[in-house]
Amino acid sequence: MKTHTELLNYLATKHNLKSYLEIGVQNPANNFDKIVCVNKLGVDPELDTTDIIFGDTSDYFFFGNKNTFDLIFIDGLHHADQVKRDFENSLRCLNAGGYIVIHDTLPENEAGTIVPRETRQWWGDVYKFAMELRSYKFIQYFTVKMDNGCTVVWKDDTQAMSIKYNGTIDWPYYGEYKNNMLHLIQPSEIGNYF
Repeated sequence: MKTHTELLNYLATKHNLKSYLEIGVQNPANNFDKIVCVNKLGVDPELDTTDIIFGDTSDYFFFGNKNTFDLIFIDGLHHADQVKRDFENSLRCLNAGGYIVIHDTLPENEAGTIVPRETRQWWGDVYKFAMELRSYKFIQYFTVKMDNGCTVVWKDDTQAMSIKYNGTIDWPYYGEYKNNMLHLIQPSEIGNYF
């Protein structure tokens, strides 16, 4: 397994997930069209609205959303504050037994994390939000070391303890603590969690 598309389809197939939401479609042929879920919906303000694409911001989509989903892929605006909103909104409409996958949580260099964007290759500061995931109650997660980092999150009512970090998450902090705080695993280890 090397790509987020393969990871999403692995989760969908292994857990018989039927409904899929993609935040930040950009080009449907790159990922959205390849996902094996029966019911799919995409959100992207740069695309025209169709039967399966909502052509507006994710904030606006979630404001009126009444649907629930088994699998949600967050790959929209790569700003930590936006990813936080997308994650919290996604968690509210995630079905039991479902998964959220957050992309670009393992940036390769600091220049590609600066907001606003200054470089061609850009992850934004998604990592800052991902490193705060342990402050959420009733979830489990791990981050797969592949394809710029894919953090897989699921609900777990047995995990009530949350640990809040009160300092600043910056690039040096990320470099020192990412292995522990992001729960990094290799793609070959995914099966150990399910």
